[in-house]
Amino acid sequence: MHVDSLTATLLNINGKTKDGLNAHLDLIEMNMRGKLAPIDMGKSTYLPPDCYTTSKDEKLSFYKCLKDVKVPQGHSSNVKSLMSMQDLKLIGLNSHDWHILMQQLLPVAIRVILLKNVRHTITRLCSFFSSICCKVIDPSKIDELQNEIVVNLCELEMFFLHLFLTSCDVS
Repeated sequence: MHVDSLTATLLNINGKTKDGLNAHLDLIEMNMRGKLAPIDMGKSTYLPPDCYTTSKDEKLSFYKCLKDVKVPQGHSSNVKSLMSMQDLKLIGLNSHDWHILMQQLLPVAIRVILLKNVRHTITRLCSFFSSICCKVIDPSKIDELQNEIVVNLCELEMFFLHLFLTSCDVS
């Protein structure tokens, strides 16, 4: 799972979200989450919201939080310049910016949106990446980190199964 897939799905970014009609149909085909069955409404199809679905107000809160973030000079790109408030999109992030978003900014930006258990699971994932990206890792903590990520990945799969259907790597 990539952080851009996760954020695109959380924010339902058109063309990038992994939570589309095909994902819902896959879940139905696998006899999972029947409550998420697409509802045909004539010319359009309604996709019922899941536990990670954000409302427009929650998306605005997410982007406003990122817009107001101030980071030390040289730490990352100016976050404000990497977002479109009109389209509610993140644009032009380089690899380092995605890492900063995943390790430090995402937990802050989602702190008041999403259900508590979903939010905590994502925050623990961010914490894991932050821990393994440190210059020095305490060898006595490696087993603990491994055990935590196994549980965390299981929880993520419970909430975001469709992300795991399309990607087998964790980055």
